[in-house]
Amino acid sequence: MHTDKLQWVDDEWKAELKATLKPNENQDALAEMLEGPTGGDYHLLLTFTFRPNEYEEITQTVGEEFKRNMKVSWLEGEKIVKRVGRDGQMLKGTRGISPGWGARAAERAVLNFVLKDPQLKKTRWFMCVEGSKYRQCAHVHMLVANSKKVQWEKVAEQWKEKYGRFRVELVDDRDGMAMYLAKQYLGKEYGNDDYLYKFSRNTRRPEKDPVPKIVYDYRMRLFRNNMQTDPAKKAKMLRWKSFLQSVGHWG
Repeated sequence: MHTDKLQWVDDEWKAELKATLKPNENQDALAEMLEGPTGGDYHLLLTFTFRPNEYEEITQTVGEEFKRNMKVSWLEGEKIVKRVGRDGQMLKGTRGISPGWGARAAERAVLNFVLKDPQLKKTRWFMCVEGSKYRQCAHVHMLVANSKKVQWEKVAEQWKEKYGRFRVELVDDRDGMAMYLAKQYLGKEYGNDDYLYKFSRNTRRPEKDPVPKIVYDYRMRLFRNNMQTDPAKKAKMLRWKSFLQSVGHWG
C-alpha cells in the first residue's frame, strides 16, 4: 500500500494552525506591502515541497515508524571512496548527509518552473522561501493573483513528476492579510537576512484581479474534483472556461 512519507509533516503543520496566533511586527509590515503597493487581491496560496532524497535524513519514516537510514549510518552504512592516495590506495567511508534543498536552490527551482509555464508566468505573485522544523529542506509559498487562465491540474502533475508535492488552496484572509500570514506561518521571518522573497515584475504596476474570490472558490472545488483518482467520487461540474463564460469573466 502506498504511504505518503511527508504526511506527518502535514499533521504537525495542521496542529500548529490550531494554536492561537497573532501577527508579529514583520508580518504586519509584509501584509501592508501585500495589500497596498503590490496590488492585493491574492486569492490563492501555492506550496511547493521537495520530495526527500535517500541521503537527506539520519532517520526516515516508514509508515508510522521511524527507522535508521543505513545509507548515511557512520558505522554500518554503505561505503564509498572518499579519497585516493598517491599510491592508488582508496580510503573508503560512509556518505555524508545531504543538505536536501537549500533556500537558494529551492528558490531557483520554483522560479524557473513558474517562468516556464505560459499561463503561470503571467500571474501576479509574491514568493517566499522558508525552512522546515521537520526536515533539512526548504519549501516555497507563493501568493497568486490574476490566475484565471492557469491550468492548475497540469501545474500540479508537472511539479509532482519533477520535484515532489504541490498544493493550491484558497486564501482565507477574513481577519486581514496580517492574521492570515500569522496563521499560515508565511513571512514569519520577514526582515531577517536569511529570509528569501521575490515579487513578480508586474507588481510594479499591478492590475487588480477582476475575478472575485467566490469564483476562485469554484476553481479550487473543480481542481480537487479533477484531481480525484477515484472516478466514482468525481462530481459532474462545469469546465472552468465554461464557468467563467457563464459569469462573464472569460477573455
